Amino acid sequence: MQFSRSRRWSAFICILLTMVYSVSLPAQSGQAVAVTGVVSDSSGAIVPDAVVRVTQLSTEAMHVVRTGGDGSFILLALSAGRYRVSIGAPGFATQQLDIELKGAAFRLPVVLTPEGAHALVEVDASDSDPAGPAQVHITSQEIDRIPTVSVSSPFSSLVTVTTPGVAADSNGSFHPLGDHAEASFVVDGQPITDQQSRTFSTQVSLNALQSVDVREGTPGADVGDKTSMVIVAQTRSGLDQRTPHGAVVLSRGGYATTSASARLAAGTGRFGSFTAVDGLNSARFLDAPEAVALHGQGDAANLFERLDWKADTQTSLQLNASASRSWFQSPNTLDQQNLGQDQRQTVGSFNIAPQLLHTFNKHVFAQSNLWVRQDKVRYRPSEDAFSDTPATLEQARRLTSAGIRTEFTVSQGRHNAVGGMELKHTLLAEQFSTGITDAAYNSPCLNADGTPSSDTALTDIAQCGAAGLTPNSSYLQGLAAIDLTRGGTLYSFRGTADIRQEAMFAQDFVRLGPWIAELGMRFDWYDGLARKSGAQPRVGMVYNAAALHTSFHVNYARVFLTPYNENLIVASSSGPGSVSSSLGAADSEVLTTGHRNQFNAGASTTLRNVSFSGEYLWKFTYGAYDFDVLLNSPLTFPTQFRKSKIDGALLRATLAPWRGIAAYATVSHVRSRLFGPELGGISFSAPYGTVARPDHDEGLAMNANLRYQWKRRGPWMSASYRYDGGLVAVAVPTMTTALALTGDEQQQMGLHCDAAFATQNSPIRACTGVLGATRIRIPRAGTENDDTNPPRIAVRNTVDLAAGEENLLAREGHALGVRVEVTNLGNVNALYNFLSTFSGTHFLAGRTLTAGVHYSF
Repeated sequence: MQFSRSRRWSAFICILLTMVYSVSLPAQSGQAVAVTGVVSDSSGAIVPDAVVRVTQLSTEAMHVVRTGGDGSFILLALSAGRYRVSIGAPGFATQQLDIELKGAAFRLPVVLTPEGAHALVEVDASDSDPAGPAQVHITSQEIDRIPTVSVSSPFSSLVTVTTPGVAADSNGSFHPLGDHAEASFVVDGQPITDQQSRTFSTQVSLNALQSVDVREGTPGADVGDKTSMVIVAQTRSGLDQRTPHGAVVLSRGGYATTSASARLAAGTGRFGSFTAVDGLNSARFLDAPEAVALHGQGDAANLFERLDWKADTQTSLQLNASASRSWFQSPNTLDQQNLGQDQRQTVGSFNIAPQLLHTFNKHVFAQSNLWVRQDKVRYRPSEDAFSDTPATLEQARRLTSAGIRTEFTVSQGRHNAVGGMELKHTLLAEQFSTGITDAAYNSPCLNADGTPSSDTALTDIAQCGAAGLTPNSSYLQGLAAIDLTRGGTLYSFRGTADIRQEAMFAQDFVRLGPWIAELGMRFDWYDGLARKSGAQPRVGMVYNAAALHTSFHVNYARVFLTPYNENLIVASSSGPGSVSSSLGAADSEVLTTGHRNQFNAGASTTLRNVSFSGEYLWKFTYGAYDFDVLLNSPLTFPTQFRKSKIDGALLRATLAPWRGIAAYATVSHVRSRLFGPELGGISFSAPYGTVARPDHDEGLAMNANLRYQWKRRGPWMSASYRYDGGLVAVAVPTMTTALALTGDEQQQMGLHCDAAFATQNSPIRACTGVLGATRIRIPRAGTENDDTNPPRIAVRNTVDLAAGEENLLAREGHALGVRVEVTNLGNVNALYNFLSTFSGTHFLAGRTLTAGVHYSF
């Protein structure tokens, strides 16, 4: 479906008129949680200058505002959780209400009674949050106390260990609900749909976060692009911190890892400032391809500043500004280390994001976000190109995103709706050069044992017979021009692009007794290397069984998908002189947009302090995206397949704090299937079959966490458990394939013949006994099937522990505390992935002990 610009704006005006004459308050908005309300007396007269105090029960953080001349008040950017609201005014009794925010804006009408009366009222935000997708709320205490496995990407690691349906990948990355990287981050209302893993960008620091909500259900109309998982983060604020508060944390751990962080919050009722800084240095910055970390040094520094200003009781301004930089070595294999390979990467990022929130009246609320964000990546090769194997690579890449998002919300009667628009430009600049440095990588001939010949005098398969060798059926003649071992030269590429995107959305939630109808529509326009548009209905139905304290829901969403922006120009180059034609690749096509039909059904229930939720999902995608790698190098780029089918089940049980104990457990099963052929991107690997499981398919994953707090300010402990059923290992479908690998690759997978294990210098080329692998489950001969029985990484079980005392020494608002953390307590020797087309081979870090000291004021 294509729309002209005039028709786009006509459609947008129609949506705005619909919003003005209808009603809304976003039950599923990914924006800041706001509490608004009007204070009146029993006669209905407004009460100006009433004092409203809101205290978060888990942290005791307090926010204080006064009602304006119209009796209204607004508290912005609160995190989800339980709060106690106290409202008082001269001549009236103080009114207390307990509310629970669940990630949606909350309207709180307050009626004060004459002095002498007092009431405590229980209010549940479900009255204002009618449907809500399946989601996980991560509290500030969980952010601080749950051990994170990845030192370089702790935010992603936190999502992995708290959320069902998330497959753990190396370097803190994760695969959400069977997709490669279809996840969006929303930070204080700013949408970020580009990849946030350490090798592509820099994530917001956990030091700056107040809470996180992970939305896994069918996406609402307010979100687009990457919708498999929407991670909504709220940062800390300095508003109402009349006495400055802050903390300084220093720690030292295994792999020579040193970290330091500090934060400071200060402000008044109208102005607030929050600052967070942190730094890290580690000898295992990224996950290593060997059991030991070789060439793994790295460091990172982050600065975050948030400024808040309440112009009046109805208007608030917020500015987020951040800058970060990281430098790290690319970890080596044993073979690369012996050659002296010294590849490094730097990533520099900045983000400037102002926000405006305004309450027009007790029915209408608006929020606008603007941003400019940039990631600048530079990859540097070794000084001697032949120290790099199998190829030398240099890359410079810049991604700049600028945009504006505005949404309006209103509330009245049985309707709740939200509508708005989003405009975004993404400027891309890509540059790289590469050449083959390993004579065996693209050899035209094979030795008698089937391994590639390293004879650089052989430049054509026609020479194999005379040399007593066999022609290599996998030889790519196009790569001969860049084979530096055989007289070739470096290949260089440069490209720029401007990706323009526009979106409009509107959604209404209509209460019909115990039923809630969800009616939404979203329009997206994409103008990049391809041009396309799409209309996306988002509908659902919820039934609240009050007697059972249970709600049931079914949802459908049509989703308009866009390609990943990272290395998009490289992946889309085609024709004479393109990357594909110059490097001998096949099937190079420009990546275009895709679409998805998603169905969800689920239920949630609460029994006293315990809540349960379950969800089943089906996703049918046409034009599905994944990632591939150029010449087994760190240059990764998006690819596109004909279609994919994903289904899965998610279960979560949560124990709210009870007598100092809190816990959760998750179980998930996600099945992901890709159907060839490839439609876009460059193909350097063998063509996909009719159907295959990608390396983000995981049959079973489980999380569990148990926390205990002694009294209110005593010592605490946290224990986490993770079960991983194993990602698909597409590179070793059979034992015959494993026998052809190098000795280093064989020892990485734990290949053995009876009790004899392969080593770097002693590969196994034949075995008359029992051939097996300890870290990969390879199907028995004749049973391998890319769809129903693919090879997988071996199952692993890991346990992490943390304990601390934050008030070891405390006096007059100052406190000194300590913390000890152990990750991979059992010292499990296991893989994340093996020869992955996206990231190669990576091991879990071994048992790591970290100790720190904490000063707060």
